[in-house]
Amino acid sequence: MNKLSVVLETIWVILAVVCLGMGIYATSKAGLEQSYMFFLLSVLALLMFFARRRKRLSNGK
Repeated sequence: MNKLSVVLETIWVILAVVCLGMGIYATSKAGLEQSYMFFLLSVLALLMFFARRRKRLSNGK
């Protein structure tokens, strides 16, 4: 189960980085009005990463 948690944490971090990159690109092409959702998803993915990490580390003790 611990390996699955690490894989899911990695997926959340990758998703956050991809959304941040897409948000920056979309902002440069279309402006913030069209790309704010990418930044919101990036923040959400980071929150999920930290929540899962905290849960995994607390279960390991």
